[in-house]
Amino acid sequence: MSKQPLRTAVTQAERLDSTSTAQQLRALRANLTGSADATLSLLRQAVDQEGMRITADDRIGEGDLAKLLGWTAASLANKRREGAAPPCFKLGGGGHRITYRLSEVAAWIEGHRE
Repeated sequence: MSKQPLRTAVTQAERLDSTSTAQQLRALRANLTGSADATLSLLRQAVDQEGMRITADDRIGEGDLAKLLGWTAASLANKRREGAAPPCFKLGGGGHRITYRLSEVAAWIEGHRE
């Protein structure tokens, strides 16, 4: 295993500081074992099938992620404000835009596996 996936997994675990330590450890383990990769592949397939917009660095908007998770956009926004959503990017400027990197979403999903 190369060091890059390990560095990425550690960085993701550090960024998930608003979730419990157990969830952070499960997300890290998911990256190391490859289960997050399988989830990431499924997320990308769903994004393609739904014709969702994806950035060059593999991020999608909040409304699109909510749809993938089966939530409303308002529910995801509430969870984000409560610290119970995947890590996000808050882009400023004229329009406030929240985006989520698919690899971080995959690790977050796997981190919630029981």
